[in-house]
Amino acid sequence: MIVVCPACQARFQYDDSRFGEARMKRFKCPKCSHVFEVANPAMAAPPPEEILSRPLPGFPPEPESEPTPPAPLVHALTTARRDRDAMLVAAGIQEAGLPAGYRFSLAFLSGPQASTVQVLNRPQIVIGREEGDIITQDPETSRRHAVLEIRGDGSVWLIDQQSTNGTQVNGERITGPVQLISQQEFTCGNSTFMLLVRNTDEFPLH
Repeated sequence: MIVVCPACQARFQYDDSRFGEARMKRFKCPKCSHVFEVANPAMAAPPPEEILSRPLPGFPPEPESEPTPPAPLVHALTTARRDRDAMLVAAGIQEAGLPAGYRFSLAFLSGPQASTVQVLNRPQIVIGREEGDIITQDPETSRRHAVLEIRGDGSVWLIDQQSTNGTQVNGERITGPVQLISQQEFTCGNSTFMLLVRNTDEFPLH
């Protein structure tokens, strides 16, 4: 699902399965630090009997009945996107695990490759000093330092590969898979990166 900050309108990807049984989740915007709550889209969906009781298109409701609220748009879009992704993978048009409608890039903020941007076009991206998809040329990074995993739901996960100097997110060394959001930074050795995720359905590339 796409979470939108009500303060600055920044958008970032969030796996809605992480709500679990919680009705609400509190978020802190990584761009403006505004704290806000988002309802669990699965719990916000109307029960099946409500859906069956809605009038067919073109037929007005009974005068005494109250209008039924529509199903959450986020949930409907998520289901439609997953169906489309599965179809594209089956047709060989899209690589498994790389969702359609999104563009993923990695910007080098510091290190030997600073001020460059690389498009991520594979579901698994290896970051390393001399080996992998992202070559840092940084002596402080390991040969195979970390892996970026882009999943079918559009979420991006960072996994350290038992590197010598470690991988840091928000100034802390990670010990397991960590989910990243758009414009979030992480560091491998002396190289700092920023993940960039663009929704090309909402913001088409020109």
